[in-house]
Parts: sequence; C-alpha cells; structure tokens
Amino acid sequence: MDAGYSEEDVQALLARLSSAEPKRRANALRGLAEAPLADRRVLAAAEALLHDETLTLLSIPYVFGEVRWHAAAAVAALRGALQMSEVVRIPDVPVALTTDKIGALARAAGLAPGRGGIEGVLETLARLRQLGLVPRRTLVRRP
Repeated sequence: MDAGYSEEDVQALLARLSSAEPKRRANALRGLAEAPLADRRVLAAAEALLHDETLTLLSIPYVFGEVRWHAAAAVAALRGALQMSEVVRIPDVPVALTTDKIGALARAAGLAPGRGGIEGVLETLARLRQLGLVPRRTLVRRP
C-alpha cells in the first residue's frame, strides 16, 4: 500500500469501485488514473471494471461513455504503480462523446428528441449504441 493511504482509505476506494452508481465507479477510476495507488486489491477491483459497459457521465465538461473507458486508464496506471508492464487492450469500445456530438449523431439518425438533462443524454446515447451508430475503437493503455 502507498504511503499516505490508510487501510480505511483503501476500503473507501474499494467501496466506490463497487458502487451501484456508475458515476461513482467512473469518478473513482478517473482519480486512480491520475494518482494510482500501488495496491493489488485496488488493481483487481479496477480490472473487474474493464468489462463494465454501463453508460455514464465520464467528466465535466460533459463527456459520456462507458465506465470501462476510465477503467482502461486506471488499470494501466495501477499496473505501472505496481511495476507491472502488461498493456491494457479493450477492443471495440464506443468512444466517449460530448453532448453536442451525441445530439448530432441522434439528428443524423433521425431520432426524435428525448427528454432533457443528463439522464436524457444517457438515454439517447444508449439508443445510438443499440443501433450501432456510436463510433468504436480499440483502447490501448500502457502502464
């Protein structure tokens, strides 16, 4: 465990990574990507989220995407902190999109305007993803 982090801190982080709220999971992952903690339990929890396809607000200004978008960066950073060299590779991930880009894709697809707010944007993004209209790419992150 890193100096400066107590067992209580690690447990709180693990709780955020296993939260039922995708935004909390994504925020915890984003924080770990920026300031990784050399703890194998945290790495294991983050690695489990490499398959989390839940759509959420990823950052502000508003960018939306799947939780695994941040998981890839967090896992790479955590592996680096633990002196591991394994590259993170996730094929066929929908790219993270701004509100404007989601609106443009929806208009181009002829989707009727949905409800407003973050939940409305997430619903529109889910519909676009379901229709196969969200650009996709392979995420590669190196420790």
